[in-house]
Amino acid sequence: MNAADNTMTVEQAYRAMLAFLQREVELTESSDLADLVSEYQLDADGKTRDPALWDEWLGAVDQTLRTGQAG
Repeated sequence: MNAADNTMTVEQAYRAMLAFLQREVELTESSDLADLVSEYQLDADGKTRDPALWDEWLGAVDQTLRTGQAG
């Protein structure tokens, strides 16, 4: 993260999302959320287990950048 302008790379934002979701798993003990987080983890080379998932993430990032909001 660049402290001067509070920007993150796409990968840093993904890792932040994973950290946030992992904390929610710990707080809620939700097995469904735990399963989801497990599927979204990055492997040793920084790739998602399912390449389509990364493409979906990039699509969400692109949409957010274009519209200023997610979803």
